Amino acid sequence: MIPFHSRYEAESDSFMAENSTISREWLSLQQLTEYAAVSDRTLRTWLHRGTDALPAVRVHGKILVRRSEFDSWLEHHRIQPDGLNDVVNSIIKDVE
Repeated sequence: MIPFHSRYEAESDSFMAENSTISREWLSLQQLTEYAAVSDRTLRTWLHRGTDALPAVRVHGKILVRRSEFDSWLEHHRIQPDGLNDVVNSIIKDVE
């Protein structure tokens, strides 16, 4: 039989592993770097852009970003195909 404290530690570790994903509505810059896999410097650049800056709030000196707003902002900046792929694919198709 496993001693209670060992079983409790194992359950606690399992719980921590399952809940290690970030599920908060508001994220600090540190949490956002983990969530988005970008550097702190990149986030700060996005926050201070002259136009279309990343939306955020400052509470007692701490910068917070709403995760849903970040996701939306990032989706808005999705790279769009420039049409060159269509031209290349058309040429390749004609050659075949």
